[in-house]
Amino acid sequence: MHKYTGDRDTVFVLSGGAGRIVAAIPALEKYARLNPEDDFKVLIHGWDFLLYGNPELQDRVYNADQKGMFELVIKGRNMVTPEPYHKWSYYNQKASLAEAFDEEINATTDHSDLSSPKIYLAEEEIRKAKELIEEIKTKFKKDKIVVMQPFGQGAQVDEKGNFSDTTGRSLTQEAYVKLIENLPEKFGCIYFGPQPLMSKSDKISVNLGDQHMRLWAALINEADYFVGIDSLGQHLARAFDKPATVIMGPTFEKNVSYPDYEKFKFFRNEKVKAKYSPIRIGGVDSMIADMANASALRLDDQQIKDLALSIKTEVLG
Repeated sequence: MHKYTGDRDTVFVLSGGAGRIVAAIPALEKYARLNPEDDFKVLIHGWDFLLYGNPELQDRVYNADQKGMFELVIKGRNMVTPEPYHKWSYYNQKASLAEAFDEEINATTDHSDLSSPKIYLAEEEIRKAKELIEEIKTKFKKDKIVVMQPFGQGAQVDEKGNFSDTTGRSLTQEAYVKLIENLPEKFGCIYFGPQPLMSKSDKISVNLGDQHMRLWAALINEADYFVGIDSLGQHLARAFDKPATVIMGPTFEKNVSYPDYEKFKFFRNEKVKAKYSPIRIGGVDSMIADMANASALRLDDQQIKDLALSIKTEVLG
């Protein structure tokens, strides 16, 4: 836990996936408010652009992979490397990712003044996203646009095209295709994910190819609804107050999402009892948990139909 003492300014070094960075934003904003005398900086490995435009943080954020950061930013400051996955409250499902960051960064368990994460978009990003959404609606005669992120960071395909995710955090390609086939024809589904993972049998999704992550943020902001697994997309949806269905596999709502947010609906495969995976704790038991959770998102046909009906109901209101 970090607490500013006034002897030396601070540099927070953040690593991990983009979702973690979005979840850390409220705690960093809180630190800025509580410690105006600390000329703190934030180094982020690869996702610094997610904080562009943030009035409290933009001028403090740097790309950790840029040359010279040690001499320019770290050397004269106390370095703090927040790791929410190491907090007792986190791995016992007592605190969310955002709250665990608050414990690490602000040395507090009082989260009553913790805001929701926010992403700030440029006018050009908003304009381009609006144009793409309207173009899809017009070209494919769709009334509603749903952005879908079916696969997590652990998903991959081998040289023979075989799909796998050893962490159990992704839908199978077959389940994803069946899901969109069960949605109303008036729903336009935009595929959000790596290009090699998109199933060749998917004849429904709109494929926008590789786009910058900030444009994906803008597209989620402009779409009618978001559907996805535990990954970046749900954090972006929360940042824009976008209604969403979050499909939970081996992770837990209290940890990785926003269970108290009224616009989020959660779907879980109740046929598989999820086992907590202690990731980032030196590899302790992670392989065992992954093996136990391998089938967490292998949904059967009835579960897929139930999920599609739930999404339809939520989108249409």
